[in-house]
Amino acid sequence: MADNANDISSAFLLAAVTYRYGEVKDAERLAERASGLAPAATGRLAENAAYHELEPLLHTVVMDCAELGCRLKLPQQLAEGWSHAHAREMARTAIIHFGALKALRALAEAKVRVIPLKGFYLVSAIYGRKSARGFKDLDLMVEPAALGALNEALLSAGFRPAPDRPSFVPAPAYTVYSLPMEGSDAVMEIDIHIGMHWPEEYERRTAFRCEDIWSHAAHEEVEGMSIWAMSPEHLLITTLLDVAVNHRYARLVKFRDVLEIMLATDPDWREIEDQSERWEVRSFVGPGLRLLEEMNGAPLPPGTLASVLPSYAAMRAFSRVLPARALPDHRSRSFSLPNLLFFMLADTPHERARGLAHLPRHMFRGRHRF
Repeated sequence: MADNANDISSAFLLAAVTYRYGEVKDAERLAERASGLAPAATGRLAENAAYHELEPLLHTVVMDCAELGCRLKLPQQLAEGWSHAHAREMARTAIIHFGALKALRALAEAKVRVIPLKGFYLVSAIYGRKSARGFKDLDLMVEPAALGALNEALLSAGFRPAPDRPSFVPAPAYTVYSLPMEGSDAVMEIDIHIGMHWPEEYERRTAFRCEDIWSHAAHEEVEGMSIWAMSPEHLLITTLLDVAVNHRYARLVKFRDVLEIMLATDPDWREIEDQSERWEVRSFVGPGLRLLEEMNGAPLPPGTLASVLPSYAAMRAFSRVLPARALPDHRSRSFSLPNLLFFMLADTPHERARGLAHLPRHMFRGRHRF
């Protein structure tokens, strides 16, 4: 009985992640899932929703279902919790949004080319329902040669460096800058990238080249400003790389990001296949697309998944132990078989062998701190 209740809870969460606003069939499907939720499973549902950063999305989905005449039969405490989390995230997002525009205008005036990443860009340019996604900071990609000019522009605009934070960019710039909000204790932060923020080993396990992103970047009108933006193909690939490498697929909000990118743009799937192969990241992009397809997300063009998803032994084992239905309970730092197998994923046989050789070390470390 408990396993069945957990299955219904997971099915509800996955249906919400792939929900299409205004679609009565989706609302009816979610209402059916909600009616089967057992009281004992609601605590687990609340925990998983918070871990996967889905509370703003869930609140907007609940409201949309009600507008379509499919009111979800959820415990009042659960629905109110999502409503309060949504209000909190929107308040924080408004502060960050103010600081983000201030930073982008200052950098534009200084003629520093930057690409806004992740939450700010996705909400401003991609998401159809902007209140469905919160974000905690402004992520900016900058070319290494522009770091000095970026540092000067941000300091002049009132941003303060955070030298005590982990450093991923060389001097004279800093990885993190903050802007105190006048008349408040709140601050907003900027996170500077010169490439992917991921463990150093992935510079070896992949052939990722940030220069390729810049060579395909283009101007785009966002929030009344002309900004630089990634191509839709690079945006989709890097979002999948983020959920894979930094979260080991344990962040469902990132799958919603991918779905929104697919719905808002018209990506060239042939280019996604080719770029994933050039960067040697098929082993990280492919599983993400496989999981999204299993969730009944936007269908991929015929043959795309077979082309992107490798089929070596470790990948087949990984696919078996981490199906989409397991994602709500999956945790990126748990000592689990999917997380151990993840270390054996790589496009080249040499890196897969290296991952296998290091597996005992990961297992020993995992018993204490994974």
